[in-house]
Amino acid sequence: MIIRKCKEEDLEEVFRIELLSFKFAYPRLLFHEYLEKLFFVAEENGKIVGYVMADEKRNLIVSIAVHPAYRRKGYGKKLLEHVLNFMKGKVILQVRKSNERAIKFYEKLGFRKIGEIKKYYIDGEDAILMAKRID
Repeated sequence: MIIRKCKEEDLEEVFRIELLSFKFAYPRLLFHEYLEKLFFVAEENGKIVGYVMADEKRNLIVSIAVHPAYRRKGYGKKLLEHVLNFMKGKVILQVRKSNERAIKFYEKLGFRKIGEIKKYYIDGEDAILMAKRID
């Protein structure tokens, strides 16, 4: 597996993973906007199997997803660790309150719950705000 910067020609596959991963996917345009930011893909045998997007200026993990056929094999962990190498200070992310698997995943990587954002998601679900300090 290799992790590399996302390129424009990767976006179709990245967006496919997004659609497979989230009930309410980010709009396609957002992925174009992040090409110049911290946006990496995991590739296995020439196939994109996951991605992570982050905003260094806001110290925010925007999105991370792994294709369903490749989950629970360490790709998400490696992607998150990779992007965190480029970040400093208090890094934050939001996760659906109902997404217990993701919350446990983030906790294993050192993120802690620091708050809740009521009705954060389009369907009215609350978000858990999590943070990790990187020095």
